[in-house]
Amino acid sequence: MDPFQVSKQGFTLMELLVALAVMGILCSSIAGVLRNATDSVEQGTAALDNLTRLRSLEMVLGGALRDARALQLTQEEQSMLEEEGSYDSADGDYRYRGEETAVGFCLERPFLGTERDGYMHWIVLEVRTDEETDLQSLWLTDVSFLQGIDNPVGEDWGDNAMFTSDAELPKQEVRLLDKAEMIFFRHWQLDEEGMTDEPEPVELEPEDIEGDYALELPDFVEMEIKLPKMETEILYFDYSIRRNGI
Repeated sequence: MDPFQVSKQGFTLMELLVALAVMGILCSSIAGVLRNATDSVEQGTAALDNLTRLRSLEMVLGGALRDARALQLTQEEQSMLEEEGSYDSADGDYRYRGEETAVGFCLERPFLGTERDGYMHWIVLEVRTDEETDLQSLWLTDVSFLQGIDNPVGEDWGDNAMFTSDAELPKQEVRLLDKAEMIFFRHWQLDEEGMTDEPEPVELEPEDIEGDYALELPDFVEMEIKLPKMETEILYFDYSIRRNGI
């Protein structure tokens, strides 16, 4: 038999099945490698996006709290609120909201702006939880109002209000962060009584700052947040109104 003669017999069925099985294994392996690589890229992109959003929030919220105004209810405002049954002077007279899932304060400009627009702004950052996924998001509500004339946290006051009783005050609502595993706030004062070195931080009692009015004001606000594919971060925001005088 000529050793260089090509066999015309071809492949047997068994050989074809073996070859197809080997090719299937190789394709599955290659697809797995590509899939892992794609997942790694997507995870890296998501982590970078989360980091960018977190740093942006840190900058914007930090600037807003530094610019915040400590507004106290006037006697006339307290009387109107008490008449409608939505206020108790024991709750406090500062427009500040301090809770684990929310922080509220007043600005002389929009939260997402830098210029004054002639109105005060009641700013609330609130944590909302998705009931299906248990993931949390951070929402901003910015309500424009005129001090002493409008009520930014409830029913408006009618004839003296900027708008009629059946109209709402201008409001902007924006989602700042999405799909966080954890977000919560703490509110601290610096205890300067009898200090010899650095003042000690003291966490404010919930009953002093919960709701839309507060008895006390913090010196700084702490925000703890855990985003997917990232370590837990703790951000500190200066709220130096009490130290600067009210």
